[in-house]
Amino acid sequence: MGILKIIEENNCIISLWEINETLDVLMQLSANRKIPDFNNEKRKKEYLASRLLLKDIAPNTKITYNEYSAPKLENGEHISISHSKNLVAIIISKQKVGLDIEKISEKPSRLSSKFISDNTHQNLTKEKATLIWCVKEVIFKWNQKGNVDFKNDIKIKEFEIMGKGEISCNFKGEKIIVKYRKIDNQYLAYVCR
Repeated sequence: MGILKIIEENNCIISLWEINETLDVLMQLSANRKIPDFNNEKRKKEYLASRLLLKDIAPNTKITYNEYSAPKLENGEHISISHSKNLVAIIISKQKVGLDIEKISEKPSRLSSKFISDNTHQNLTKEKATLIWCVKEVIFKWNQKGNVDFKNDIKIKEFEIMGKGEISCNFKGEKIIVKYRKIDNQYLAYVCR
């Protein structure tokens, strides 16, 4: 299907790709780009789709990685990449960014005690647990330095779920606003200052 949506906001560009193509088609679209030695086809497709999104937004730059394995661009801009189910998303900006996309599922609810402090969120549904996990992943990616305790370093104020909104967070004493939107049965969340 190709590029599904482009969002421009606060000097950030977010682009999404819905993967419906075969690996061969993505290879052709990528001019037979060399793929890292991934074991499964889904991961290869995600890799190619993310590079096609980058080529569309910033055609003359490449992705490199910092010492914590966080992606960055050769031209000095910042990038964050995520994939879930059949969607791949990237965000690019001159400022630090973080982005995550998560399919709504039971897994975050089952694991919530590992990343949510006791008594901080009432009525924790699978949808809310998924969104909280997604927001915490965004902050982790925005930080770009690893070594983050999701349960204690990232605090999220109580919020009501909507189709689109903002969530106020505190990361090691710094206030961060994470924006989100629901896309079908997935959440896309991002920090874009």
